[in-house]
Amino acid sequence: MDSSKDRSGFLHGGKQARTGRSLRDARRLHSETNEATEPLDDGGGKGSRGPRAYQLLRDAIATGRLKPGDRVLESDLATMFRMSRTPIREAIAALETDGLVTMDGPRGRVVTKLDYQSVMELYAVREVLESTAAGLAARNASEMEIAALREMLEIEGQLLEDEGRLADHNRRFHEAIYFCSHNRYILKMLEYIRTAMLLLQPAGLTEEDRRGAWMEHRAIVEAIASRDATAAEAAILHDMRRSQQARIKLMLRQG
Repeated sequence: MDSSKDRSGFLHGGKQARTGRSLRDARRLHSETNEATEPLDDGGGKGSRGPRAYQLLRDAIATGRLKPGDRVLESDLATMFRMSRTPIREAIAALETDGLVTMDGPRGRVVTKLDYQSVMELYAVREVLESTAAGLAARNASEMEIAALREMLEIEGQLLEDEGRLADHNRRFHEAIYFCSHNRYILKMLEYIRTAMLLLQPAGLTEEDRRGAWMEHRAIVEAIASRDATAAEAAILHDMRRSQQARIKLMLRQG
């Protein structure tokens, strides 16, 4: 693997990596999605391959390599990841427990596809959690963490024409807000929310929409940097509702 790639949960590259160390706790929640494309040594220690397969399949869902509605077949996945079927079978079972894989009648197991009601419920919970996290971040974020958020904005500005990478970066940005809240209970709830969020594919935003979201993210960071909890909560709510509207439009187009 290219050693120049940063292993931080939020930031990539030299300058970003140095700042990203202030958010090092996030590393426990992330793995490099690029690893999903690399050959695996299937001869590791006994019992180690199941969790490894689980993380690779989870990353494949997060990056859209496995899309909602795609069939989940042991043989195909074993070939894709160059592993035996046993760890793949264990990983599929774990993903099914997480709700990322479901049974779909005669088609068998598929990557879960959220219906309209599920998406609305997810956004309702996100609004509560993320507005609370943003308010707490305005009170508790360190100067280094605020600097890291600013650098994430710089990266986002460079990704506006790459919707796939931008969607992944957007997830990382919102997760960074959770970490900046310095609240253990919010971080625990993040585990549940981020799992469901893996099933939300890019909403097909126009470049104008993506630039608008970037400006909203700037407003969130500036409010946190100004220690204005009320403004931070309002800014992230505005961002959430814009995202929800884009999601609704996409679902209506797709039927």
